[in-house]
Amino acid sequence: MISLNFIQVEDGWFESQPIQVSGNIAINLTFDDTNDNRVVLLKSSTGHSYVSFKENLNVGSCCDMNENYLIPGQYIKVRVNKLPATSSLLEDLQGSFASKQDLFVESGRAQTEESKLEQSINSVKQALDTLVKGVDATTAIDTFKEIEDFLAGVTNEKTLTGMLAAVDGKAGTAQTTADSAKKTASSALAKATENGTKLATIPDMPANDGKIYGFCNGAWIVIAESGKSVYTT
Repeated sequence: MISLNFIQVEDGWFESQPIQVSGNIAINLTFDDTNDNRVVLLKSSTGHSYVSFKENLNVGSCCDMNENYLIPGQYIKVRVNKLPATSSLLEDLQGSFASKQDLFVESGRAQTEESKLEQSINSVKQALDTLVKGVDATTAIDTFKEIEDFLAGVTNEKTLTGMLAAVDGKAGTAQTTADSAKKTASSALAKATENGTKLATIPDMPANDGKIYGFCNGAWIVIAESGKSVYTT
């Protein structure tokens, strides 16, 4: 049951608040006297422009009327020339477009969606707790700043999986280059060691005695006696 509240409008009449009906309705009004009590019912399909569809210009001290021709969703106002002592509007919900069963179903859906939303919020909370666990506020802010810098320029077309794959590919290329450089360095070191070993096996040159020496088969040999000349072609 709905109580009607009236405000004064033009020509000294009073109008109730607009009410959107859900089915059949009954209106009850009582007045302090029996003289010249008038009741007019207004309806609207939009809730803005109203037209009169029923009038009772001599209701006495009590007016009780049923309305069975309104479409669910339409709006109704009650207009009177005197303020009633009591006023109420009763709806028959059995014929309404929003039955109790419908309300139960919608309530269940709302609870399900609310539960899903709560789970999503909890998941985000857990992720944030894991991210900043055990750190102070400054470190947490710095961490978020690093993430923001990392994601700067990332478009919706890019996926985290693709980005990580690209990073992994670059890391693999860098590792291959490093391995190649290491192999080259190892080879150069081996050659240097080999050359050093060979140099260590060369005997010292003979003392400067005026003779001309040459190195052959791992030994210094005299190729010209003192005072002799050597000619090459």
